[in-house]
Amino acid sequence: MEKPLYIAFLWHMHQPFYKDSLTGEISLPWVRLHAIKDYFNMADLLKDFPDIRQTFNVVPSLMDQLEDYTSGKLPDEKFLNISLKPAKDLTPEDKKFIVLNFFMANWDNMIAPLPRFYDLLIKRGRFISAAYADRVINNFKTQDYLDLQVLFNLAWFDPAHRNRDAVLKELVKKGSKFSEEDKTAVIQKQIELIKKVIPRPIITPYFRFYAIRIMPGRACLIARCRKKGSASRKTRNGT
Repeated sequence: MEKPLYIAFLWHMHQPFYKDSLTGEISLPWVRLHAIKDYFNMADLLKDFPDIRQTFNVVPSLMDQLEDYTSGKLPDEKFLNISLKPAKDLTPEDKKFIVLNFFMANWDNMIAPLPRFYDLLIKRGRFISAAYADRVINNFKTQDYLDLQVLFNLAWFDPAHRNRDAVLKELVKKGSKFSEEDKTAVIQKQIELIKKVIPRPIITPYFRFYAIRIMPGRACLIARCRKKGSASRKTRNGT
């Protein structure tokens, strides 16, 4: 009789600590946006397989930042602040930020399925510089910016959830000419989903380092390469 094969599933969930410890400002939106897409989707799939146990390596810096969004008061996150700002009140600096940053999503899988989002990408241009953005912002009307604020945040939802949720499904169907109320609804749905990402009973969370150690490792690698390169040059030079 053949022996059974036991398999352990270990998923690694990580995000760097984007929050400035002094000012409290969160510089990048990736905790929020990946939470409503990949992190939620992976946990949500497990409800269909209750007998399969999963272990998630959850970096504590990710957990802390998820809780920032579910504490009852929205954190000071730059992308979120500009998303929530009424389109009619956007400054030239805000508009430039949106034009440069609110297309940061996979063009084929996330932007193209939303026709209005793709049209705005073409209107902006696929590749632009910061200097060119100063001119591009004048090509967009207030409604364009409002649609961008909504679509950027809408595009990051897991597609399966977007199709199940009545509010999100209706917004996808609407497609354009969004209102400030539509925008508020999208952000509210994001917060609802982030609350569901916190580990469930069918998930075994596993904590290790507080934050991922990317830069020190790269710094050490660069230092070793430089040291090795210096040694090679000395050998070639005969010194």
